Amino acid sequence: MASGTGCLILSGMPGAGKSTVAPLVAAHHPRGAHISGDVLSYMVVKGRASPLGDGEESQRQLRLCFRNMAALADNFAENGVFPVIEYPVTRPLLDLLVSELRCRPLLFVTLAPPLEECRRRNAARPAPQRVAYDIAPYYRAMRGELEGTGWWLDSSGLTPQETAALIAAEARERALLAVD
Repeated sequence: MASGTGCLILSGMPGAGKSTVAPLVAAHHPRGAHISGDVLSYMVVKGRASPLGDGEESQRQLRLCFRNMAALADNFAENGVFPVIEYPVTRPLLDLLVSELRCRPLLFVTLAPPLEECRRRNAARPAPQRVAYDIAPYYRAMRGELEGTGWWLDSSGLTPQETAALIAAEARERALLAVD
């Protein structure tokens, strides 16, 4: 994958390995950046709304986070740094991100180990990092909305390093998003 051209969006369920794999993928490039949606959302230190909420403020902050991820990715790409955006996305959020991003091509990879593997990995996390809600409904919704979009990679039999190397080697061929 040529460095500094385009952008990779890495999605998946909690426990899929996004936060571990994204910086490893970025490190496969001479100049690569990891953009974490979680890190950006926690920049709101007062009045932060949960991205899982249904309220207007929650949705407003989630859209702001996605616009900020896109702006950072574009700035990095314009300066020859390959951006890897990492956050779980739904169809509406992917559409928002695609509409905000100027850099091309866009690559979309969903880390997709089986639900039980995501649950096992989540349970093994330290308590402060553990997701405390049932991910099954979100897992089904993500598959229903996005399966067939980009590259769905079952990484359950791979180490994070093997997953990152595979993504770096094959994403241009397997994860290309068709966008205007």
